[in-house]
This record gives sequence, C-alpha cells and structure tokens, in this order.
Amino acid sequence: MEKETKQILLKINDLAVQYTSGDSVVSAVNGVSFELEKGETLGLVGETGAGKTTIAKTILRILPDPPAKIRSGQVIYNGTDLLEMSEKEVRKIRGKKISMIFQDPMTALNPMFPVGKQITEAIKIHEPLTTAQAKERAVQMLELVGIPGERYGEYPHQFSGGMKQRVVIALAIACNPELLIADEPTTALDVTIQAQVLEMMTQLKEKLSTSMILITHDLGIVAEMCDRVAIIYAGEIVEMGNREHIFDEPVHPYTKGLFEALPSVNMKAKRLKPIEGLTPDPANLPKGCKFHPRCPYATPQCADRIPELKEITKGHWTRCSASRKEGV
Repeated sequence: MEKETKQILLKINDLAVQYTSGDSVVSAVNGVSFELEKGETLGLVGETGAGKTTIAKTILRILPDPPAKIRSGQVIYNGTDLLEMSEKEVRKIRGKKISMIFQDPMTALNPMFPVGKQITEAIKIHEPLTTAQAKERAVQMLELVGIPGERYGEYPHQFSGGMKQRVVIALAIACNPELLIADEPTTALDVTIQAQVLEMMTQLKEKLSTSMILITHDLGIVAEMCDRVAIIYAGEIVEMGNREHIFDEPVHPYTKGLFEALPSVNMKAKRLKPIEGLTPDPANLPKGCKFHPRCPYATPQCADRIPELKEITKGHWTRCSASRKEGV
C-alpha cells in the first residue's frame, strides 16, 4: 500500500562520473542510485571529496565539460531523463523546477550587481512577468528570508556572510522550485546564524512543499532536517535508510565510525575514536570494497569483490558483506 501512494520526484540510476586531467582519471561518482519522494528531504552525508557536490551538479547539468564526463546513469525527473535533454530544454528546468543553494555565499553572487537585480533577472528568465512585477516578486523573496525590501538595491559586499546566504536562498526559491538542492548551506556561517538559516529553510520547505537534497558532513543538521539519509564514501552509497535507521541502527563500519568519532555529553571515554587511515585517492581507488583498507572488520574477500548495496531490513540498505555475516 505504501508503494502505491509514493510519488517519486527524482530517481537516479547507476550514475558514474569521472574527471580527466592529462593521464589522470578521477572516479568521483561510482554507480550511485537513489530515489527522492515529493516533499521529502534526503541527506547526502560524507567526507570532503566523497562525490556529493558532483552528484548535485550532475542533476542540474552544470558539470564542467571538460574535465567532467558522465560515464553512465540516468537522472529521471518527473519521468524524464535530464541527461537526455538538450541544454535549451534543461534551462527551462534549471532555476525554475530544480534550484540549488551553493556552498559559498561569497562567490555565489555577482559583486557587480545589486542583489535585488540578480533575483529579478532570475525571475524574468522563467516567469512571464514585467520588470516591475519581477521586482515586486524579488522584494517579496528578500522579505521572506528576513531581509528588508529596502535593501533591494544594495550590493553583495554590503551584506554580512549570514545575510549573503539568505540572499542566495532567496535567489534559489524565487521561482518556487519543486526540488531544492542545498550544498553545505551553513558551512560559512557561525553557529547562531546556522540555526537561523536552518530554521528558515525548514519553514520555507513546509510553506512551499519543496523536496530537498541536503548535502552536508554535519550529522547534527541531518538529524534535525532529513527524512532519509544516504552515507557516501569514495563516490558510492555505503548505507541508506530513514533517519532512525542511520542514527539508531547504523550497520556499515564507516557509518558506525562516523558516530564513534562524534563527541557526546554522555560519553565516558577520555578520547574520541577516529576512523583510522585516510580517504582513498579517487584517481587510485582500492579494488574491492573502497572502505576495506580502513575497516577493522575487513576480510581477504573484501579486497577482491565490490559488495552490492542490499536491503537488510525494509528501507534500510548497506554495502557490506561483513555487516550481514558477522553482525558488525
């Protein structure tokens, strides 16, 4: 019954992306697949270089080509594969139906133009409005994110980091997108402003009924905002499930390692337990399971065979044979 009522907005099938520089080939995304329901928030969690932003840019079709090449996969949005569409067709969707909050608000805005004009321009591209109507909408967007409309004519350098991020969010939601991709939306902000921005994003999501992909390495933000979570390591999803699966019943050794490395007010140990070793070089990934060189439960078979992503309980997936055999 649950499957009959699910409305899938976005479906990614076996996505693989590589970057080429001279003789070096970087495997950034390696066979990623997931679905996003309408109104749902999915968290993509992983260390720097795991491939999270590459996935987001692939969805928007803004990968730099060269050096990036999509080697395989589908990005199906409302039943249509975005990777098969022409650039002209994608432009009608990008910014209108699918929008993105970029990681660094300092570079996401053009310093040469007032912030209000930048929002107005984005609205006019996608909406059949006059300049006056688009400007009125832009002022409404600024006020919606807590910026007085009178600041419409001010330039990015006249705003603080937190206010710039609010402008970037206003720009992203100006055309009421169905899907909002937020790439580390609070990384450049202090803790107080982080809380304000996250609360604002939650309110906007509820008000506009927007689906969201939240890219982050902060498990606290995931716990607060996400319905489902995909843990990414070396360009692969190693564990995926709802929030309770990941936080209460983590299975993959990498996921467990992430939680063990977090400080806790109830923790009695004097030192945190880090994940041993370093993330692999994406230009020279290990054979077999990508995590096995750092895994305390690795067996000789882990170095020979890439484990499949399998469902261990309903809606809870993991890419680890040891976790099923040995109860990791």
